[in-house]
Amino acid sequence: MAGRDTAWLDDSHLSFLIADSLVNAIGDPDLQRVRRHIMDVLDKLHRHNDQMEVIRSGGAAEGFRMRGSDVDQMYVDKKTKVVTEIPKDVGKNFQISVVRLIRPPDVPPGYIKLIVLTPNTPWAHIRECTQKVFGEFLLSSEAFLKWHQKMNKTGVRHGPCVMQKTQFGIDQDIAFCLEFKSWPESANEWINRHRLYEWPSKQLINKIKSKGCHIMAIGSKTLKSTSCKLNVGESMWMEDPFQWRLSFSLAEKYLVYDFNNTQFLVYGILKILNQELFSKDPVVKNCICSYFLKTILFWAIEETPFEYWIPEKLIFCVDMCFQKLIEWLENGFCPNYFIRENNMFLGKVQEWELGYISKQLSDIYQEGWRCLLRCPSLFHLKKALEEARLLISPFSYPVSNPEEDFRALKTDVRDRDSSYVERDVDCALFAEITTVLTNVSNADVLEQELQNSLALEIKEDLDRFDLEILQVRRLHQLCPLALVYLSISSTQQRSRRRYQYLRRAFCYLHLVRFADISRGNLTLATAYYCLGRFESAIKYIKEYHSILEENLGFLNISARHSATSSDPHYPTNICGRGWSAMDKMSVAVSYDFTVYQQMPLIPLEISLEAVMMKKSEYLLSIPPKPYSVFLEILCYFYLGNLERVNDLSLKLRDMLCQMHQDDLYLVYIMLAVTSMKMGKYEEAVRYYCLAHNNKRRLNMYHSNIPEWQSRTSVLFYIAQLLRPFMEI
Repeated sequence: MAGRDTAWLDDSHLSFLIADSLVNAIGDPDLQRVRRHIMDVLDKLHRHNDQMEVIRSGGAAEGFRMRGSDVDQMYVDKKTKVVTEIPKDVGKNFQISVVRLIRPPDVPPGYIKLIVLTPNTPWAHIRECTQKVFGEFLLSSEAFLKWHQKMNKTGVRHGPCVMQKTQFGIDQDIAFCLEFKSWPESANEWINRHRLYEWPSKQLINKIKSKGCHIMAIGSKTLKSTSCKLNVGESMWMEDPFQWRLSFSLAEKYLVYDFNNTQFLVYGILKILNQELFSKDPVVKNCICSYFLKTILFWAIEETPFEYWIPEKLIFCVDMCFQKLIEWLENGFCPNYFIRENNMFLGKVQEWELGYISKQLSDIYQEGWRCLLRCPSLFHLKKALEEARLLISPFSYPVSNPEEDFRALKTDVRDRDSSYVERDVDCALFAEITTVLTNVSNADVLEQELQNSLALEIKEDLDRFDLEILQVRRLHQLCPLALVYLSISSTQQRSRRRYQYLRRAFCYLHLVRFADISRGNLTLATAYYCLGRFESAIKYIKEYHSILEENLGFLNISARHSATSSDPHYPTNICGRGWSAMDKMSVAVSYDFTVYQQMPLIPLEISLEAVMMKKSEYLLSIPPKPYSVFLEILCYFYLGNLERVNDLSLKLRDMLCQMHQDDLYLVYIMLAVTSMKMGKYEEAVRYYCLAHNNKRRLNMYHSNIPEWQSRTSVLFYIAQLLRPFMEI
């Protein structure tokens, strides 16, 4: 029974300590619910049309914000109807393809075949993937996946998905699938299953049943014959090209949403163990996936009393799930949660691998809860334990009584006052609102989202928080839309058309000023600077500086460091006043200044940073404080106020000590340009060299491309500087 092994202490103090350390690794479960809700509201803006529905899945959709969380999407075909009986009107509606779901005796549980009832359908992805087999028109899952892969030129097959790199430089798995609106007969046991502890609830079961399931383009796998000679990199598994897999991704999403905090944290621990400990062994990494661990958790919650799933028993619950995983490996059977006859080890894990993995994981299990200390994400836990030992016994390292080790710790996570809770919700809202990425260079896409947002606000009965989500998102999307219009205006030959686009762009940019204190004002100031209206640019730079001087407290949301921070004044001065999200963002939220690759708005003096942007990047984020000073320097230089330029250059130099290490190269480039404007060429070269060295160090640690390629922009700056002094 779980918890009996002394290495897995069933200790409430230890459980609380680990739970609090997990907040750093995977996030606060309560805040994750807020994030999930924000994402679900935003999904409604571009969820579906008549032909396709997009459903987010993977770790990010479940609320995880930990390194390695997958951001997956299901593209659900709405043009194809899946039935179990041949409808009387089949073929009459030429806009719909019809396929019939069957499960012959030779098809394993969890898999089906699809007979195409409309083989002459106008939809190519069905017609071209239909093959006649023994007199039946079967839809080939293999051909279906290849067809979609061909449509996505950069796509690579990854299981039932096509993995592609988006315009934002993110690897994303896209599963092209069909929708089955009824509940599959082979999963009826899950509906009627006798549950001692009433999880999931009857209401949730009925909700899941009403949504049906999805059908993925992947068949069951069997081992190839030992006589077959495998080529290098070729899989040893053979897949049936006419089988399809039943997928319950949407149901699983609802079940995860129903987790309490302890269950969510156990799930997080299992994912961390898999990513950072189990995967160190290549055999284990290849065979054990997070889906197996999620399935273990579903079964464990269903089969145990609710009283087990409380914070004080966190370690007990992890122990229980860990033991279940080892037990399944020893038995060679991993039952799918919805179709228990479906052994998910088949087609994934060979018999010899089962024994090997069982031995490896048993060795880790014998370490007890201390195996968690080997996970890099939980370094906060290790640090907290070390501090506790020093508190108890400063001159003796280890402690004789481990329970005192945990009891001595004080946590800042529990018993927070309402102001700090409100601050955390604000952090989640203002950071999450920008994570749903659309095609920022397409005016039609951006305008369609704005229209959908307004329609959603009018048609649906939304609460205050949902309304704020839509309003904040609308204001943020005006910025890329304005930049698109600015970009279009530069291509117009007729002055009247050019003026129309410029007027619309500046109208939006003036509204964007209220989306935060920094990016809106600095984008507007940059637009005026690029048009030569330097005094107007200075006006909005000073507006940003005046808000900073008030020092009410700020939320700083950095795309460069994927982090959100707040200063100590924010909870006291901003929270607890009943302010709306729109009020807060206009006086206390700061985003990076953003330059988009496809429509760059940036001073010519540092434009190489956008020109030399890597293909995998879609935007350049610049820290707002030094950029505002730099932009002011440029404006005063062209206005002829060199004394002011000199004063501001000293201010910019003093900012170096306040910068994050990753941002130093950008500030050095700004200082180099400033020195050039002032005629201090030796100083400019020195700053460029410092920028060069900092960018070199940055890319050695944070880039997969050859190191010299990442520094070319700085080298070009130096070349530009030296060119006037070279003889032609």
